[in-house]
Amino acid sequence: MLNKLNIIKMKKFIFLSLFFVSIIIVAQNSITKDLGSFTTLKVYNGIDVELVKSDKFNAVVTGQKANKVKFKAINDTLKIVLSFPETTAEGKAKITLYYANDIAIIDANEGAIITSKSIKQQKVEVKAQEGAFINMVIDVKHLKVKSTSASVIKLSGKTKNQTVKVDLGANYHGFNVTVSSMNIIRAGSGAKAEVQSGEVLDAKVSFGGSIFYKGTPEVLKDKKVIGGVIEHRS
Repeated sequence: MLNKLNIIKMKKFIFLSLFFVSIIIVAQNSITKDLGSFTTLKVYNGIDVELVKSDKFNAVVTGQKANKVKFKAINDTLKIVLSFPETTAEGKAKITLYYANDIAIIDANEGAIITSKSIKQQKVEVKAQEGAFINMVIDVKHLKVKSTSASVIKLSGKTKNQTVKVDLGANYHGFNVTVSSMNIIRAGSGAKAEVQSGEVLDAKVSFGGSIFYKGTPEVLKDKKVIGGVIEHRS
Protein backbone atom coordinates (compact mmCIF):
# COMPACT_ATOMS: atom_id res chain seq x y z
CA MET A 1 0.00 0.00 0.00
CA LEU A 2 2.78 2.39 0.94
CA ASN A 3 4.63 1.54 -2.26
CA LYS A 4 1.54 2.40 -4.30
CA LEU A 5 1.16 5.72 -2.49
CA ASN A 6 4.83 6.51 -3.04
CA ILE A 7 4.50 5.71 -6.74
CA ILE A 8 1.44 7.98 -7.04
CA LYS A 9 3.24 10.79 -5.23
CA MET A 10 6.29 10.33 -7.44
CA LYS A 11 4.15 10.49 -10.59
CA LYS A 12 2.48 13.69 -9.36
CA PHE A 13 5.87 15.19 -8.57
CA ILE A 14 7.24 14.33 -12.02
CA PHE A 15 4.12 15.70 -13.72
CA LEU A 16 4.22 18.98 -11.80
CA SER A 17 7.95 19.31 -12.39
CA LEU A 18 7.53 18.86 -16.15
CA PHE A 19 4.58 21.26 -16.13
CA PHE A 20 6.51 24.06 -14.43
CA VAL A 21 9.58 23.43 -16.58
CA SER A 22 7.43 23.77 -19.72
CA ILE A 23 6.01 27.06 -18.40
CA ILE A 24 9.52 28.36 -17.75
CA ILE A 25 10.67 27.32 -21.23
CA VAL A 26 7.70 29.03 -22.89
CA ALA A 27 8.29 32.18 -20.83
CA GLN A 28 11.96 32.19 -21.76
CA ASN A 29 11.05 31.86 -25.45
CA SER A 30 8.48 34.67 -25.38
CA ILE A 31 9.76 38.09 -26.40
CA THR A 32 7.78 41.34 -26.56
CA LYS A 33 9.03 44.00 -28.95
CA ASP A 34 7.75 47.59 -29.13
CA LEU A 35 7.46 48.88 -32.69
CA GLY A 36 6.84 52.10 -34.56
CA SER A 37 3.99 52.64 -37.00
CA PHE A 38 4.09 51.05 -40.45
CA THR A 39 1.85 50.82 -43.52
CA THR A 40 3.67 48.05 -45.41
CA LEU A 41 4.39 44.63 -43.88
CA LYS A 42 6.86 42.14 -45.37
CA VAL A 43 7.47 38.75 -43.74
CA TYR A 44 10.22 36.28 -44.73
CA ASN A 45 11.93 32.97 -43.81
CA GLY A 46 8.81 30.93 -43.06
CA ILE A 47 7.89 33.05 -40.02
CA ASP A 48 4.27 32.74 -38.85
CA VAL A 49 2.52 36.08 -38.18
CA GLU A 50 -0.99 36.74 -36.88
CA LEU A 51 -2.27 40.30 -37.32
CA VAL A 52 -4.39 41.81 -34.55
CA LYS A 53 -5.84 45.34 -34.67
CA SER A 54 -5.02 47.27 -31.51
CA ASP A 55 -4.26 50.74 -30.16
CA LYS A 56 -0.52 50.06 -30.11
CA PHE A 57 2.33 48.75 -32.22
CA ASN A 58 4.15 45.78 -30.76
CA ALA A 59 4.92 42.12 -31.35
CA VAL A 60 4.89 39.06 -29.11
CA VAL A 61 7.30 36.44 -30.44
CA THR A 62 7.23 32.81 -29.30
CA GLY A 63 8.94 29.58 -30.28
CA GLN A 64 12.41 28.06 -30.11
CA LYS A 65 13.71 30.57 -32.65
CA ALA A 66 12.08 33.62 -31.05
CA ASN A 67 15.44 35.20 -30.30
CA LYS A 68 16.42 34.84 -33.97
CA VAL A 69 13.59 37.06 -35.21
CA LYS A 70 14.59 40.54 -36.36
CA PHE A 71 12.38 43.55 -37.04
CA LYS A 72 13.66 46.02 -39.63
CA ALA A 73 11.83 49.34 -39.98
CA ILE A 74 12.59 51.40 -43.09
CA ASN A 75 10.39 54.45 -43.61
CA ASP A 76 6.84 53.05 -43.39
CA THR A 77 7.86 49.45 -44.14
CA LEU A 78 8.28 46.78 -41.46
CA LYS A 79 10.31 43.72 -42.47
CA ILE A 80 10.30 40.61 -40.28
CA VAL A 81 13.18 38.19 -40.92
CA LEU A 82 15.44 35.66 -39.23
CA SER A 83 18.97 36.69 -38.37
CA PHE A 84 21.84 35.10 -40.35
CA PRO A 85 22.63 32.21 -40.72
CA GLU A 86 19.05 31.06 -40.04
CA THR A 87 17.09 30.55 -43.26
CA THR A 88 13.73 29.10 -42.22
CA ALA A 89 11.62 29.18 -39.07
CA GLU A 90 10.41 25.57 -39.39
CA GLY A 91 7.39 26.39 -37.25
CA LYS A 92 9.64 27.61 -34.42
CA ALA A 93 8.97 31.35 -34.71
CA LYS A 94 5.43 32.64 -34.28
CA ILE A 95 4.45 36.27 -33.89
CA THR A 96 1.30 38.04 -32.76
CA LEU A 97 1.67 41.45 -34.38
CA TYR A 98 -0.44 44.27 -32.95
CA TYR A 99 -1.00 47.32 -35.16
CA ALA A 100 -2.96 50.57 -34.75
CA ASN A 101 -3.39 51.96 -38.27
CA ASP A 102 -4.38 50.56 -41.67
CA ILE A 103 -1.82 48.33 -43.40
CA ALA A 104 -1.77 49.23 -47.09
CA ILE A 105 0.36 46.26 -48.23
CA ILE A 106 0.55 42.82 -46.63
CA ASP A 107 3.35 40.81 -48.25
CA ALA A 108 4.40 37.21 -47.45
CA ASN A 109 7.66 35.78 -48.83
CA GLU A 110 9.85 32.67 -48.61
CA GLY A 111 7.27 30.33 -47.11
CA ALA A 112 6.02 32.85 -44.53
CA ILE A 113 2.49 32.57 -43.13
CA ILE A 114 0.27 35.60 -42.43
CA THR A 115 -3.20 35.27 -40.89
CA SER A 116 -5.85 37.62 -39.57
CA LYS A 117 -9.40 37.21 -38.30
CA SER A 118 -10.31 40.77 -39.31
CA ILE A 119 -8.85 43.31 -41.73
CA LYS A 120 -11.35 46.17 -41.85
CA GLN A 121 -10.29 49.29 -43.75
CA GLN A 122 -10.85 51.17 -47.02
CA LYS A 123 -8.37 49.24 -49.16
CA VAL A 124 -5.61 46.65 -48.94
CA GLU A 125 -3.09 44.95 -51.22
CA VAL A 126 -2.32 41.31 -50.40
CA LYS A 127 0.79 39.70 -51.91
CA ALA A 128 2.42 36.28 -51.61
CA GLN A 129 5.39 34.70 -53.36
CA GLU A 130 7.93 31.91 -52.99
CA GLY A 131 5.59 29.35 -51.45
CA ALA A 132 4.10 31.71 -48.84
CA PHE A 133 0.56 31.42 -47.44
CA ILE A 134 -1.96 34.10 -46.45
CA ASN A 135 -5.33 33.41 -44.82
CA MET A 136 -7.45 36.41 -43.76
CA VAL A 137 -10.96 37.74 -43.27
CA ILE A 138 -11.35 41.12 -44.97
CA ASP A 139 -13.89 43.95 -45.07
CA VAL A 140 -12.70 46.57 -47.57
CA LYS A 141 -13.88 48.59 -50.56
CA HIS A 142 -10.85 48.00 -52.76
CA LEU A 143 -8.94 44.72 -52.75
CA LYS A 144 -5.81 43.94 -54.75
CA VAL A 145 -4.39 40.41 -54.74
CA LYS A 146 -1.14 39.15 -56.24
CA SER A 147 0.10 35.59 -55.80
CA THR A 148 3.06 34.04 -57.61
CA SER A 149 5.62 31.22 -57.52
CA ALA A 150 3.50 28.49 -55.88
CA SER A 151 2.08 30.71 -53.13
CA VAL A 152 -1.48 30.49 -51.80
CA ILE A 153 -3.80 33.32 -50.75
CA LYS A 154 -7.11 32.42 -49.11
CA LEU A 155 -9.54 35.22 -48.26
CA SER A 156 -13.11 35.56 -47.06
CA GLY A 157 -15.28 38.59 -46.37
CA LYS A 158 -16.39 41.37 -48.70
CA THR A 159 -15.15 44.08 -51.05
CA LYS A 160 -16.61 46.47 -53.60
CA ASN A 161 -13.88 46.06 -56.22
CA GLN A 162 -11.30 43.32 -56.64
CA THR A 163 -8.19 43.00 -58.80
CA VAL A 164 -6.41 39.65 -58.87
CA LYS A 165 -3.23 38.51 -60.60
CA VAL A 166 -1.86 34.98 -60.16
CA ASP A 167 0.93 33.23 -62.04
CA LEU A 168 3.69 30.61 -61.84
CA GLY A 169 1.55 27.93 -60.20
CA ALA A 170 0.10 30.16 -57.48
CA ASN A 171 -3.46 29.92 -56.13
CA TYR A 172 -6.09 32.39 -54.98
CA HIS A 173 -9.07 31.00 -53.07
CA GLY A 174 -11.64 33.80 -53.12
CA PHE A 175 -15.00 32.06 -53.44
CA ASN A 176 -15.85 33.38 -49.96
CA VAL A 177 -15.15 37.01 -50.85
CA THR A 178 -18.35 38.79 -51.87
CA VAL A 179 -17.65 41.31 -54.65
CA SER A 180 -20.39 43.89 -55.21
CA SER A 181 -19.04 45.72 -58.26
CA MET A 182 -15.92 45.25 -60.42
CA ASN A 183 -13.78 42.12 -60.68
CA ILE A 184 -10.59 42.08 -62.78
CA ILE A 185 -8.90 38.66 -62.78
CA ARG A 186 -5.70 37.54 -64.51
CA ALA A 187 -4.28 33.99 -64.30
CA GLY A 188 -1.20 32.71 -66.11
CA SER A 189 1.45 29.99 -66.15
CA GLY A 190 -0.52 27.22 -64.43
CA ALA A 191 -1.97 29.47 -61.71
CA LYS A 192 -5.57 29.29 -60.48
CA ALA A 193 -8.04 31.90 -59.23
CA GLU A 194 -11.42 31.19 -57.61
CA VAL A 195 -13.70 34.22 -57.31
CA GLN A 196 -17.22 35.54 -56.94
CA SER A 197 -18.21 37.33 -60.14
CA GLY A 198 -19.55 40.70 -58.97
CA GLU A 199 -21.53 42.90 -61.38
CA VAL A 200 -18.67 43.02 -63.89
CA LEU A 201 -16.19 40.18 -64.41
CA ASP A 202 -13.16 40.85 -66.59
CA ALA A 203 -11.31 37.52 -66.82
CA LYS A 204 -8.19 36.67 -68.80
CA VAL A 205 -6.08 33.50 -68.75
CA SER A 206 -2.81 32.64 -70.48
CA PHE A 207 -0.30 29.79 -70.64
CA GLY A 208 -2.50 27.28 -68.82
CA GLY A 209 -3.95 29.56 -66.17
CA SER A 210 -7.42 28.87 -64.73
CA ILE A 211 -10.23 31.11 -63.49
CA PHE A 212 -13.30 29.62 -61.81
CA TYR A 213 -16.14 31.94 -60.83
CA LYS A 214 -19.46 31.77 -59.00
CA GLY A 215 -22.42 34.05 -59.53
CA THR A 216 -23.94 35.62 -62.63
CA PRO A 217 -22.21 38.84 -63.70
CA GLU A 218 -24.19 41.47 -65.58
CA VAL A 219 -21.15 41.96 -67.80
CA LEU A 220 -18.68 39.18 -68.62
CA LYS A 221 -15.47 39.82 -70.53
CA ASP A 222 -13.31 36.75 -71.04
CA LYS A 223 -10.15 36.14 -73.03
CA LYS A 224 -7.84 33.14 -73.44
CA VAL A 225 -4.28 33.46 -74.70
CA ILE A 226 -2.33 30.28 -75.51
CA GLY A 227 -4.52 27.96 -73.49
CA GLY A 228 -6.24 28.22 -70.15
CA VAL A 229 -9.66 27.75 -68.58
CA ILE A 230 -12.45 30.16 -67.61
CA GLU A 231 -15.40 28.30 -66.09
CA HIS A 232 -18.55 29.01 -64.12
CA ARG A 233 -19.06 27.01 -60.93
CA SER A 234 -22.37 26.49 -59.16
